[in-house]
Formats: sequence, C-alpha cells, structure tokens
Amino acid sequence: MIGYLALARDTFDINYALDNKKRFEKFIDILDFKYSHFKELITDDETGKKAIRYFKKLNCSKYIIAQTTFTDAKFITSFAKTFNKPIHLISFKEPRTGKRLRLNSLCGVNLAMHSLIKLKYKPEFSIFINNKLFEMEKINNFLKNKKILKNNTLKKIKNSKKKDDIIFSKKKNLGLVGKRPDGFFTCDYDNREIEKKLNYSLKKIKLETLFNISKNVSTKDITKTKNQIKKDLKSVSKLNANELNKSISIFHGLEKIKNDNKIDTFAIKCWPEMFTQFGCASCGPMAMMNEKGVSSACEADVLGSISCDILNKINNRPSLLVDVVDCDPKTDTLVFWHCGLAPISMAKKNTASATVHSNRRKALLHDFAFRPGKITIFRVSKSENKLKFIVIKGEVLDKKNSFSGTSGVVRFQTNTYQKLVRLFTSGIEHHLAFTYGDVYSEIKKLSAQLNIPIYTT
Repeated sequence: MIGYLALARDTFDINYALDNKKRFEKFIDILDFKYSHFKELITDDETGKKAIRYFKKLNCSKYIIAQTTFTDAKFITSFAKTFNKPIHLISFKEPRTGKRLRLNSLCGVNLAMHSLIKLKYKPEFSIFINNKLFEMEKINNFLKNKKILKNNTLKKIKNSKKKDDIIFSKKKNLGLVGKRPDGFFTCDYDNREIEKKLNYSLKKIKLETLFNISKNVSTKDITKTKNQIKKDLKSVSKLNANELNKSISIFHGLEKIKNDNKIDTFAIKCWPEMFTQFGCASCGPMAMMNEKGVSSACEADVLGSISCDILNKINNRPSLLVDVVDCDPKTDTLVFWHCGLAPISMAKKNTASATVHSNRRKALLHDFAFRPGKITIFRVSKSENKLKFIVIKGEVLDKKNSFSGTSGVVRFQTNTYQKLVRLFTSGIEHHLAFTYGDVYSEIKKLSAQLNIPIYTT
C-alpha cells in the first residue's frame, strides 16, 4: 500500500492549496494503485503528529507527499526518519500572473529534497501541471519500484593542476544576525569550514541588537533616506508611513552594525520577528545593502551570504540570492524570485516600484522584473553534507514580472528543466545566487585556489 499526505503553510493561500490538493487527488484516484490517504492538510506540529500516528497503524511501502505550498523541512525529515521508506514529492505549478506568489510549492520541494538527501534518503519529485503530472513515467516508475534511467547527477568540473592567480585572500567578516528559522536545514553551516576553507570570520549579532540600534535612528536620517528612495522607486507614498519609517531604520541599523564591526556580508533572520516584533519588512533595507555591494542573505543563510559575497568580489557589482519558484517544461524556463530584495540596478530603467510583502502585507519591498542579460548562477553548497561549489551559466529573458516582488524568467544554456532536476536530485539548497555577466572561469579559479570541488549541470 502507498501512503499519501499533503503539506502546507497557512501564510500562503490555503484555499488555493486545497483546490490543488483536490485536483491532484482526483488524478491519482484513477491511477492503478491502492493508497491510504491522511485527509487533513498538515499545517502545524499537532496535525503532523496525528499523521505519523495514522501511518504507524498501516504498513505502507512508500509515500507520495503533496507539497501544496512552501513549508520548512521539520515535519518531512521527522516523517522520513520514522518510516524510512521511499518518498515521491509533488510540486504544484501556479500561473505567472504578476501578482502574489500564492503557493511557492516548487521551492518547498527544493528545501525538502536537500534536507532528505542530507539524511541519505533519495527522494524523487514531479510537477503537477494542468491537472496531470509532467513526465508521468516518474510516478509510474516510483510505484513499480523501477529506477529512473536518466542521469540525474551533477558533472564535476576538472580544475587545472596549475595554480591560477589569487582571486582574493583577505579574511572577510560575515555578520550573522539572528539564527536560521526552524526546519531550514538548507541554511546550516560548519563554522570550521567557514573559517578555514572559505576564509570568513563569523560575527554573531542578536536580532534584538539590530532592533535596538534601529529604534535609535534619527528622524532626520530616516527622512533623508526616504527622499532618496522616492527618486528611485514608484508608489512609495502609497505605503504605510510607520512601516516605511521602521523599514528605513533597519537599513540604517544594518549600516551601523556594518561600520562598527567591519562587516563584509550579512546573513539575516528576516522573518517572522521582523514583521511580528519590529513591525516592518526587511527586504527593502536588505536590497539597499545589496546595492551598496554588501550582500544580505535572508533566512540567516550563511553559505548563501558567502555565495553572494564571492560574486560581488569577483564581479564588482551586486548579486542576489533567489528561490526557484516555478518551472515551465514547455517553454524550458524557470522563475527566480525573492520577496523583494533585489537591488534596483537589477531592474530595467524606471521600472522599480515600492510594495508590501505578499504574505505579511508590510513595507518595504521592491517590485520589478529583472532586466534581461547573461548571468552566472552560483552556490557554495553543503549538499550531501560535502562542501562544494556549483556554477551554471544562464540568461534572464525579457519578460514581465512573474510574481509580485522581484523576479526574472531564466533559462540555462540548454535543457533547463533537466538541469533543474539534476540540481534538485543532487540536494542543492533552496537559495541560489546570481550576478550579471560571465564569471564562470573566475569561480573555477577560486575553486582551485581554495581546493574546493566544483560542479555544474
């Protein structure tokens, strides 16, 4: 018997998630296999415990898990450890409407797969599109215990034995503000590797310290920055003034911490406390820091912060950490997105607007589509618990904003969908960094210099 359950987070569009769940269940009802269905949508710890108790009474040989929205990996890792059976994850495609990202299901699958692969499980995934599964043979093979024949491993790049010029050697300071959210195992790091292999010194700063510094920013400084923001962003006057002022004060707080501690790059716990305790979004302030060349990685992602900082140092222009939130196999494109922390220089001229967070409805965020151009995609990764570099060449296409916030439609050089499958099944983290231009060879040189293996798709 196959076990079936569905996950969601209630800050996303639960009604839409339930609609998709029902459509998927109608689809699997007509497939030729017997399954046992835990009917409640798992959105909290208590429902998760109920699901585990439910399946403990059964003898399921494997599980299909519907990732109806983004979630952290706390439940799914606990579930996998409890039952130790094969898992096939289902992501749900949502239309690129230019409005709210209602599900962010694919990114949830990405985070889950990284976490399970770290634990030495080998999960599979499929995309549910237009009421059917893309690549139907995947689920059929899963149900029939057949191995996937396609090569889903990353390709190791052979570095020259000759040592290239030193890319950069000065020790850098990384400001870790707060701790990663629960269940975000993608944001874990090894402090010894940070110091010895990557040459960063970690400076830990409490969120309360940032909040206290920000509360003392002068009205004069806030007003001056607000006037500058109005020159760069449309629709600033439509925002809640109190939230906007708080958001600007976070920017000045980060600047003070940077100057006082000689910080080169930040990894910041951006939610929920920024919304629930301080009363604003940190995306806009982090975007402003990114514009100044000080990378600000959300969700306290230390290796993501280092990924961006390496791109900044190599390329001398801003980089950005993004989620992969959508894949369209028909057009062979992806969507890179994050809430709204892209620097304005990544927008087409005069297209950037101010907005509020799509789920939490608080200011300040940026809202625009990434400008078209060639990009280099990079990640300092701990997939499979091994430190490595992953690098890919890509291109941002000239398209409208796919979802509110900052996003871009991206194509890898060839076979974008298959390369995404390789990335996910290799266990890559749910954050990728990118910068405009081609710095592929420079990253290869840095890999050789630091003696860190490097892979591509």
